[in-house]
Amino acid sequence: MTKEEMFKEMEKMAPVLERNGVDIVLGKRIPGSFTRGYFFNEEAGLWEVYSCGERNEYFVRKQTGSEQEAVEKLYRMAKYEYESALRHLERERQRKERMQNGQK
Repeated sequence: MTKEEMFKEMEKMAPVLERNGVDIVLGKRIPGSFTRGYFFNEEAGLWEVYSCGERNEYFVRKQTGSEQEAVEKLYRMAKYEYESALRHLERERQRKERMQNGQK
């Protein structure tokens, strides 16, 4: 998959991710709760994939000389969170349906 294709896929995932408070940032470092992104770290001379936690803790997930590798890592992270969010939304939908039908 090309970088552009992964960008388009992440754009499609964005509404579900944002609903769960996760922001995807492409090409720059923007700290913020539940932010995932990648950018070129000029000091290190490498592409850096990062994530920020609930309290803006900054975690480097990957450093690489290849932008393609960095985008692939970010895409895998976004896809995992997207699929997890969809499973959660489906469980919530089923729970609400059961409650409406008088089941536990």
